[in-house]
Amino acid sequence: MTQARYTPAQITLHWLSALLVLAIIALPYGKDLFAGLLGGVGGVFTLHKSLGLTVLALTITRLLVRARHGAPQLLPADERLKLLAAKAGHALLYALLILMPLTGLLFGKRPVNLFWLVEIPPLPLSDAAREAAKAFHVTAQYLLFALILGHAAAAIWHHHVRRDGVLRAMLPAREQA
Repeated sequence: MTQARYTPAQITLHWLSALLVLAIIALPYGKDLFAGLLGGVGGVFTLHKSLGLTVLALTITRLLVRARHGAPQLLPADERLKLLAAKAGHALLYALLILMPLTGLLFGKRPVNLFWLVEIPPLPLSDAAREAAKAFHVTAQYLLFALILGHAAAAIWHHHVRRDGVLRAMLPAREQA
């Protein structure tokens, strides 16, 4: 692909996912703050799980859109190590954006109320399977945090140090005056 920018759909899905992931992270860590707004701690986790499943759906949509439209070649082809690092980082981010909601769904023993509208019953899993899913979910969150920070740092570095348009390719297009 030789386009200089991501498509508007890719940009919208990226930033919507980013905002939802930040909310998902904030909810459990700020449960005391949010509990009063959401009818208690149970409401905090209902929203956490609902947003997580929304991110799962958005991530699958993002991957389908990416398969159809590709991604712009933003780095020079001769920078193989940087290209490999970018591809590996993105692949790991996508993997975690799929695995985190799935493992969150798997380890629960209670039904998930999707935005208080639809109840998803717990899957019939062994306690060992639930514990493995929970261990992954709780541990992998730190890898996700590190990847998010690294992703944002790389975008800022490209914008302010390299000045190469990588960040601008994922920002909404500005109207030319």
